[in-house]
Amino acid sequence: MATIRYAKGPVTYLFDLDTRKKKVKELLWGDWLRIGDDIDADWAKVKWGKETFAIRKADFQEERLLEMIFLDVGQGDGCILTTPKIGAREKIMIVDAGKGDNMKGFLNYRFRDFKKKFKFHAAVITHPDNDHYLGFQKVFDNEQISFEQVYHNGILERTGPKLFGEVKDGFLMDVRGSKTAARQLYSNPDNRGRKQYPRLLWTALNSERFDNVSMLSTDRGTKEDGKTWMPGFAPSDNAGLTIEVLGPVVEKAPNGKKALRTFGRKLSSKSMDKGKTKNGHSILLRLQYRDFSVLFGGDLNAPAEHFLMRHYGNNGDAPSTLAESGQMIERARGRFHVDLMKSCHHGSSDVTDEFLEATRPAGFVVSSGDEENHVHPRPDLLGLLGAKGRGPRPLVLCTEILRSTREDENPKLRRKLDRLAAKIAKETDAAKKKPLEAEREELLDDIFKRNVGVYGAINLRTDGERAVIAFRNEKPRGIKRWFFYEMEKDAEGVFQVQGANGH
Repeated sequence: MATIRYAKGPVTYLFDLDTRKKKVKELLWGDWLRIGDDIDADWAKVKWGKETFAIRKADFQEERLLEMIFLDVGQGDGCILTTPKIGAREKIMIVDAGKGDNMKGFLNYRFRDFKKKFKFHAAVITHPDNDHYLGFQKVFDNEQISFEQVYHNGILERTGPKLFGEVKDGFLMDVRGSKTAARQLYSNPDNRGRKQYPRLLWTALNSERFDNVSMLSTDRGTKEDGKTWMPGFAPSDNAGLTIEVLGPVVEKAPNGKKALRTFGRKLSSKSMDKGKTKNGHSILLRLQYRDFSVLFGGDLNAPAEHFLMRHYGNNGDAPSTLAESGQMIERARGRFHVDLMKSCHHGSSDVTDEFLEATRPAGFVVSSGDEENHVHPRPDLLGLLGAKGRGPRPLVLCTEILRSTREDENPKLRRKLDRLAAKIAKETDAAKKKPLEAEREELLDDIFKRNVGVYGAINLRTDGERAVIAFRNEKPRGIKRWFFYEMEKDAEGVFQVQGANGH
């Protein structure tokens, strides 16, 4: 009977079973293994697909890692987060899903098209921009998929002149926190209209496959130690793994009602900019696994970052002197300082120096697409990240830069995939269905694994004491397919980037 173990890192190898001299596969730290019988004191058999190889016993471990895949979703954000727990305690979350089909296709490949029903822990829709949420629609439509939680930022778009509901005294007054409140709004089809965001949330609100749909904010979550945590990820819930909710920040409007402030196009503007406001109230998550931390920055912008720095670093007040500004940044750093940051707004230059100085990560992940008119990532922003990041050579990894093929390599293959899916759905004979499913697996491998999972995807693996950030080589050298960086703690216990490929 096979035993589940995980590859040691940063990379390790499987060998030819007969000679044990020829390396045949390169594995990334944390890759899942099915370990079979011992060969001798130093070697064991390992099943990989339909084949059997040899692996050194020193090259696998029992401990599972925290894993994140920052997926190449084109223009937009999309991350799959898998906790280190195994079995029923495993929790898989999707933080944003881009705009197109890449998230759906990768999930289909990764989880083998959900031949058995699969329940994710959470879908986090950081805010209502379609390059963050629209990719969820086909995921939500899949009857094989369910979620324990669907989180949104409380700003529910609707038809009519008041896109976000009532706005008064510089605040959004109609913030919908509970599932009941959201259903009350969207049960009226006139409020949904033909808008994409209401349709997405209505899909979740109106299906038994979704246990709960609610706002996640500083006001709605688990309150503990004077902070707000994602439910199930407070310090008392998970030994070593926490997820703090840093935004949206819910305040009290002048009338005493809980609300979200509006943001203008400029810092001095008193009029609301709809884009700045919904982006500026992105769900902000700070994940901490043992000593390693990650910040999901959503689509923050300069007005929002100014607000957050003052809220967390200066009791809401603007600093009046340079010294006071430095003190504000230092206090805010206690909440925002991380080792890796999902860069805000796809590499937009609408950022502030003070926010980057407070976060000061050793590595940045920029998620952007190549068929858009926003010029993301901005060249000046990449320079700023390098200047504000931690250490002499902070990492700036961009899904668009790492992608070397088009997102859709061959439209004919996609059409063939659709035809196969239709045949499989209609076929009732198991013997006839099996070869059709096998053919579909090959197509999924070609379309999604190569173009989405290989080119552009950024993999993070960590045990909380060290981390590996890796992506695939554009062209493998022999069996070497991973290009990676290591992050290890220095003498002061601070994570720093080591050399490429471990050198």
